[in-house]
Amino acid sequence: MIKLVVNGKVEKFESSKYANFGELLDKVSMNLKGMVLSEVKINKKLVPISRIDELRNAILDDELEIEMNFVPLQEFFITTLSDVIEYIDNITNLLGKVSDNILLGDNEGFSNIVDLAEGISSMENLRVNSMKMTGFSPSDFQLKVDGNEVADILRNFVEALESKDLLELSDLLKEKIPVVLDYYKSYFQNILKTLKQNN
Repeated sequence: MIKLVVNGKVEKFESSKYANFGELLDKVSMNLKGMVLSEVKINKKLVPISRIDELRNAILDDELEIEMNFVPLQEFFITTLSDVIEYIDNITNLLGKVSDNILLGDNEGFSNIVDLAEGISSMENLRVNSMKMTGFSPSDFQLKVDGNEVADILRNFVEALESKDLLELSDLLKEKIPVVLDYYKSYFQNILKTLKQNN
């Protein structure tokens, strides 16, 4: 028997009830409209939410204990925004070091740049989702940085990455990427403040 715990409520069933983990997750999610999956533990081991899609085709076996926690969408969104703002602060503090590593041709510097590019891509996705969810775009707030300037910086960043222009990358990391991060941070802080006021 599989033991399933959803927001503290326990249920037991045969593994054959669902074709795979994805089918189970879809069924549980369908019963919790307006809620978002915030945490999954399989046999007491935490599974990062970002890895859940990789598990969708996993076949269930009878010895499993699966715990799922769901939270209201707005609560999840507020937590995500707070985490991203903290992430931006951490990255901003590391940019100088990464820039120096790039000039030295250090492999860690290149690995950090790939992580940074992925992080910025995730921030852009969050910005788009924030606009859909709240109806507020960056132009609705008094941001110090213009969206067009951010787009230009990111275009230059991608070009420097593609051409492996170390000097340009290093300069962008020190001078321009902080502007991009400030743009996202300011927007997310404003969205967070708006959500908390309306809560």
